[in-house]
Amino acid sequence: MENVLILSADCHAGALPATYDEYMPKAYHSAARGWWAAYAREMLARTGTFFDQEAVEEYEAQSGQPAPFKAELAADPASLGDDALLRLLSDETSPFAARRGEFDIVTRTRDLDADGVAGEVLFPQMAPFGAGLIQYRNEVPAEHNREGIRAYNRWLADFCSHAPERHAGVALINVDDIDETVNEIRLAWDAGLWGGVLLPTSTGEHPFYQHPRYEPIWAVCAELGLPLHSHSGWSPDYGDVACATAMFISEVAGYAQRPLAALIWSGVFERHPDLRFVFTEAGVGWILERLRTLEMFANDPNFKHFRRGLSLGPTGYFERQCYIGASFLPPHEAGFRHEIGVEKLIWGSDYPHLEGTWPNTMKKLSETFASFEEDEMRAILGGNALSVYGFDEAQLAPIVAEIGPSVSAIRNGG
Repeated sequence: MENVLILSADCHAGALPATYDEYMPKAYHSAARGWWAAYAREMLARTGTFFDQEAVEEYEAQSGQPAPFKAELAADPASLGDDALLRLLSDETSPFAARRGEFDIVTRTRDLDADGVAGEVLFPQMAPFGAGLIQYRNEVPAEHNREGIRAYNRWLADFCSHAPERHAGVALINVDDIDETVNEIRLAWDAGLWGGVLLPTSTGEHPFYQHPRYEPIWAVCAELGLPLHSHSGWSPDYGDVACATAMFISEVAGYAQRPLAALIWSGVFERHPDLRFVFTEAGVGWILERLRTLEMFANDPNFKHFRRGLSLGPTGYFERQCYIGASFLPPHEAGFRHEIGVEKLIWGSDYPHLEGTWPNTMKKLSETFASFEEDEMRAILGGNALSVYGFDEAQLAPIVAEIGPSVSAIRNGG
């Protein structure tokens, strides 16, 4: 087609707190309300520490929406009751609430169309009881966490059903009870969440992913053709010291990169050659040095036992089964594309996060892709996602014809 198919491998969606009550048994509503209030209290206590205030104001001016972590709204969290805290999370004029496009499909569709994005992979923004990107960071009862996961998956399935050809929802899981987890994956698949499964970055009190206990998860994802994902967002809690956010930003991607070695050395990729793994918003260039290091170990005579039972080396497994969700792909990371493999990179906008490309996607695409050969541009912006996720190109064609940018528009910034 003449216009460029753009599929974002990294977008975020999440409901307002009260909406999840519709997807959760009533017995858990009070506990969920308490959790949301505690979450808001923590966010309020850390206001002004996450993004530079000038960046926040620029985001507001460009998007026409309140930005998160706005410093002038700082208040003593202890002075606010639960009702006031919940209002902060539910009032769309509040910087602590979800952006409207995260939960309103009409707004989201308008924003995607304006960005030229025909389809997207949806990760969580915030789910009840901390399920999702910060899974196992805060201690919550196991049954509460389970119900938070179920509520989010049910809500997301309904959200995506408005245009299922455009929205590939990623299901949440935990790893407490593996049989239960496998059942949740099947339920999510049946409900229409075909975008894959988000593997928790932390496993809490359980062993990491090299352990055999996770074998049923690998097997069901391979069986259903669901990609596994890691996505940056989890790190230890560095506390309220002045450099806590700097520590978080400096280290968060590393935790999302960690499953690579576990799945290689434990033979997961060997046993399940059709299993796909996508490392999203965890950087791009890191994979080159990581593979160099793993290959060094694999080929060192002192460590021959590392490769026992493995038919490929680390690079071979990466090339066969792994991909990089290259969120907002900056020019310097795009420069690694030939070393990594153009077919391994899948662009993502990170909509609607402040650090992402929206609402300036065409400008950002021009900064990165202006000098690309057309076939490379098309592959990274959409073609690779077609094969990894299974988007239906024929169904998307009318949408691309209407909203998709031309190659020259991408090169010229709109």
